[in-house]
Amino acid sequence: MRNKQLQHHQVNFNKNSAIEINLLLNQIDSPANLGSIFRNAEAFGIKAIWIHEANKKDLESNRFKRTSRSTEKNLDLIFYDSYQSVFNIFNGLKVGLEITNNSRNIKKLGDIETNQILLVLGNEKSGIAEDILEELDEVYHINMFGKNSSLNVAQTLGIALHEIRR
Repeated sequence: MRNKQLQHHQVNFNKNSAIEINLLLNQIDSPANLGSIFRNAEAFGIKAIWIHEANKKDLESNRFKRTSRSTEKNLDLIFYDSYQSVFNIFNGLKVGLEITNNSRNIKKLGDIETNQILLVLGNEKSGIAEDILEELDEVYHINMFGKNSSLNVAQTLGIALHEIRR
């Protein structure tokens, strides 16, 4: 039997998941990264993306539009000016993707027993702001085997979403 590539609309993936995932973006600088984040979010069924007001203009850039491939039309986007306002209304588990002295291996992310997660992504260079890190329930990191100390923020999100959904 030969494999034949299918279009995504030809496949009925199991889309039932007990976990509702929301995403909070903290100071993402690159429109291209935002576009990639949106593609990952749409592919893995993110419920809502909380985007800082400062990123509104990035959603109009050609770089964002080319990279996102119109996935923003399928996502619930909510703009915030203070992460605290999001934390005050979100009732689920607040999870950061960052290397810290207490972070856990991302393989454990799939073991979380909750029905609602807010995944927090930080700035491409500086990571998640310290004041936000202090308020997270859990923080996870990706074990790396090379000499580089980090991955692209959109790649990190894709790995995390895969661990949650598998």
